[in-house]
Amino acid sequence: MIDLYDKKQGCCGCTACENICPVIAINMVDDEEGFKYPEVDDSKCISCGLCKAVCKFKPEAEELTKKVPLVYAVKHKNEDVRFKSTSGGVFTALSDSILGKGGVVYGVAFDENFVAVHKRATTREQRDEFMGSKYVQSFLGSTFSGVKNDLESGRTVLFTGTPCQCDGLMSYLKKKKVDCGKLYVVDIVCHGVPSPLMWKEHIESCEKKRKAKIEEYLCRSKINGWHTHTELIVYDNEKKDCTSALSQKQKILFYSHKILRPACHRCRYTSIYRCSDITMADFWGIENSMPEFDDNKGVSLVLVSSDKGEKLFEEIKEQIVFEKSHIEDCLQPQLKEPSKPAAKRTKFWEDYRKRGYWYIATRYGGCGLRGKIIRFLAGIKTLKKVKKFIGK
Repeated sequence: MIDLYDKKQGCCGCTACENICPVIAINMVDDEEGFKYPEVDDSKCISCGLCKAVCKFKPEAEELTKKVPLVYAVKHKNEDVRFKSTSGGVFTALSDSILGKGGVVYGVAFDENFVAVHKRATTREQRDEFMGSKYVQSFLGSTFSGVKNDLESGRTVLFTGTPCQCDGLMSYLKKKKVDCGKLYVVDIVCHGVPSPLMWKEHIESCEKKRKAKIEEYLCRSKINGWHTHTELIVYDNEKKDCTSALSQKQKILFYSHKILRPACHRCRYTSIYRCSDITMADFWGIENSMPEFDDNKGVSLVLVSSDKGEKLFEEIKEQIVFEKSHIEDCLQPQLKEPSKPAAKRTKFWEDYRKRGYWYIATRYGGCGLRGKIIRFLAGIKTLKKVKKFIGK
């Protein structure tokens, strides 16, 4: 039976244990913060030990292979693709290559209720749902089993996710003795995964305050340029909001680290040594190391860590503009160490349970008077640009 050395700090929620259980004795269940953790039905458990064996987040898990990756700065040649992407559009180029071979792409999309879920795509239209960052932990469900079935049927598969999701998938497939020759694994440089519960509260509070349903949510709109993190909400009454404190509170809580999964502060993947074939991220610092390549429209950082990754990168070179770079030029914090835990995290969650969401949105999320003043002063500088973009 799975034995988490510390339930909160020792589980990343990758679902490998749930998917590998031969008697379906493990279910991922929401805790009071909205994060999923494995719970075991003792009446079904046969003590086979597979759940413990498949876990990659335990202290005794083997270290990642210490191979220094190749480093590239990448921009997609299609400007529309790059604008719709969070960074430089490399994901579209990679997934186009896989889909062009009749392969399958797994990525994260928002469902009709704006729940972040892993989905399977076999067309470019389905894949386009995966474009852009989603600042919330995704629901994996039976995704690992789906990847297994596709590989066993001979399909080429591209799986994208956080490093812990990618490593969990590969551990699961290894235990299942699946031939992974046609599997390409692409992870992201992850700051930490925010609470799905806080995301749900954020969506509901925005709709309630605006008295309209959200039609589209861009977690990282480029309305103010790539270097500025601006969240853009589009409502079904044709109103758009990217300037109010209300629209930006999820972002503020995310960067405060108060809503990150506890295990993120012990992340074993915050290193230049990756568990994937290719790693994607924003190339922060490009304005210093390669200023002529930065036009404030987005540049992808690409780390290529395997021979398979090199082959896939070679296949997309006709779709991208790229420059070779160096590790020392892209060492952003999450390639060196995990995100620091927030000092007031415990107080934050106590306040939420006692006083409700709007209280913490006001106190911690920039929706109070001080936050509104700061946002008003900052908004003056970009008001003309914003009005032009949203058509007011």
